[in-house]
Parts: sequence; structure tokens; C-alpha cells
Amino acid sequence: MGQGNVSRRAVLGVTATGVVAASAVVGLGGCGTADWYPYDVTPDVSVLRSLIREKERTVVRYEQALADGAGPGDLLEGFREHHLAHLDALLEALPEGVGPSAGPEDPDTAEGPVQAETDPGPPLDTAGLRLVEAAAASSRLDQTAAVTDPGLAQLVSAIGAAEAAHAHLLDEA
Repeated sequence: MGQGNVSRRAVLGVTATGVVAASAVVGLGGCGTADWYPYDVTPDVSVLRSLIREKERTVVRYEQALADGAGPGDLLEGFREHHLAHLDALLEALPEGVGPSAGPEDPDTAEGPVQAETDPGPPLDTAGLRLVEAAAASSRLDQTAAVTDPGLAQLVSAIGAAEAAHAHLLDEA
């Protein structure tokens, strides 16, 4: 091969690299402008609905603990009130026209207190409630990362912070 000649391997290598790069640019170029979402509900609504169901169960757990006298009544009542406030904020965060569950809406329970189908499981003492609170707080990071609305991310984070505080105070009770 003389000086100034390019080998066939070099040309094929550059061509193959160029084809791969061009394909990647074309393939990724469409992703940024896609204006569709492949599911019936957005990630935000999915997280909200999950949190609402979880809060409903938690409220019922606190009501059971209060009825059973399973711990310091004032503390448990205060935490139950916090969870009711969280539930109200989550229901308020749902987009207009979207219900708290994926099923058909019952107008009497859609925005009312805890829904009848909520099954929290067996009654818990303060140690069990502490575990519920700690587990809930730990799941909030993933839920915060899953939502797209910054205000909703802040709400989910604040709820997690309250649950972490509840777990700490229940541990001391």
C-alpha cells in the first residue's frame, strides 16, 4: 500500500461506527419529543392511589390500636390525625376527574373517610405500629423518585419525614 492510501479495514471501521452513531441519534431523537404515555394512568396518579390505600389502612390500624388501648392514647390519636391530614392532602393532589382508586367510583366514599374495603390486618401494638411507620417512611424515597410533579414529590417526602418521626417516637414510647 502506498502513502496516502487508506486500508479497506479502516474505511469499513469508520463506516460501521458512523452507521451505529447515526442510528443512535435517529433512535434517541424521537424519544425526547414523544408526547404519549403507554398506560391509562400516569406515574403520579399511580403513586397517589397507592399512598391513599396505604394511608387508609394505617388510619384503621391506629383506630384499632386506640380501641384496644395498645399504647399511649394521646400519642396514637395524634398520629392518627396526622395520617388523616396526609390522606386529605393526597386526595386533594389527585388531578380533577381522577378518583382515588382504579375501579368504579362510589360518590359517598370517593372523598370521604376511610373506605370500607380497607383491610389493615390484625391489631398492632406500639412496636407493630413503629414497624409500619418505618416501612412506610423507607418506601417514600422510591415513590418520590417515581413522580414527575415537583410539588407531589415534596408532599411524598414530607409524609415520609413525618412517618420517620412517628417511628422514632413510637420506639421511645
